[in-house]
Amino acid sequence: MKKAVLEIMVDNIEKSIDWYTKTLKFKKNITVPELNPVYASLSNGDVDIMLYNREEFSKEIPKFENIKLGGSFVLYITVEDIQTFYDSVKNKVSIIQKLHTTDYGSTEFSLEDPDGYVLMFNQPV
Repeated sequence: MKKAVLEIMVDNIEKSIDWYTKTLKFKKNITVPELNPVYASLSNGDVDIMLYNREEFSKEIPKFENIKLGGSFVLYITVEDIQTFYDSVKNKVSIIQKLHTTDYGSTEFSLEDPDGYVLMFNQPV
């Protein structure tokens, strides 16, 4: 294996693109089609995320048609200056877990994106 990229299903792709680019400073790499997209590729540093509109994704994977968004996984993202990053987003997002230091040597916090996905940001101590 070489690389994993998260592809997440969303109900309102334009809202999700807007949230990731404005709130978390992701860069929009590509949207397909360019107007009224059903797919988008976003990145911030070495982190890549693909967003896929539910209606189109369900055509490829029918099981997704009625599945609840969000889920039981966490996107775990390492950042360089977690305190500055936390301060920049804490009043703009739904914080799930406040900034704290763990017993396994990490400072981290969790937030929820507009589709219910949990993103955990960490910085090794």
